[in-house]
Amino acid sequence: MRTEAANGWQFFVATLLIVIGAVNIIQGMVALFSPDFYIATGTDMLFLEYGSWGVLLGLWGVVMVAAGAAVLSGRTWARVFGIVLASLNALAQLAFVVAMPLWSMVAIAVDILVIFGLTAGWPTRAGGASPRSDEAVYRSGYRASHEAPRPTRSPEQHTGGQRTTGQGS
Repeated sequence: MRTEAANGWQFFVATLLIVIGAVNIIQGMVALFSPDFYIATGTDMLFLEYGSWGVLLGLWGVVMVAAGAAVLSGRTWARVFGIVLASLNALAQLAFVVAMPLWSMVAIAVDILVIFGLTAGWPTRAGGASPRSDEAVYRSGYRASHEAPRPTRSPEQHTGGQRTTGQGS
């Protein structure tokens, strides 16, 4: 079992997944219990009617909340699961854009942020490096940059040996 502490990107993405999942649950409940809230009629919806969308979005929201909690474990499967869920959620929101255009675009933007955070935002730890080794690397780099400068010799300085000028002998 991995005991590595979660970093800022993990908390950011997990929070976004949990929030977008909770909003999907609310959106599903509204679609299920109050379909007249939405702009489009049930016949204008893509694929399903509001009752079916309500159940689907509610269950989908629960899965996204669970994925947000799983991302905090730092496991690779949780990251992949979160990427798949955010991608599918963006596609589902495209289907729901007729009913709530502004919210669907905001949800798609949040899904893109989640995908970015899960793919590009995490540091890599090759070979199971620990945070202590990262600190040691930082300290050695700090020491190297703050030591007294070493004198260097330029190619023009003569060191007592034969000097060549690069011209013909």
